[in-house]
Amino acid sequence: MKRRTKAAVEEAQNKFLSNRDSVITRYRAGTSAASLAREFAVAPKWVGEQLENWGVPRRDRSAAAIVRGPGVPPL
Repeated sequence: MKRRTKAAVEEAQNKFLSNRDSVITRYRAGTSAASLAREFAVAPKWVGEQLENWGVPRRDRSAAAIVRGPGVPPL
């Protein structure tokens, strides 16, 4: 698989950052950081860092399972 250029990565990150309010709302509603990372084509670790920078409390695995509900596999 071909690596993306630095410009392409920055473009994806800027798109994520420009959707800050939507990202925060969706994360708080239960969308996983990994799902958001896939959608915006950015690294999951980077998503976590942005959420922390924005002051959004991160969910641990058990809290994420509660948000997903019983019997729902992780994304």
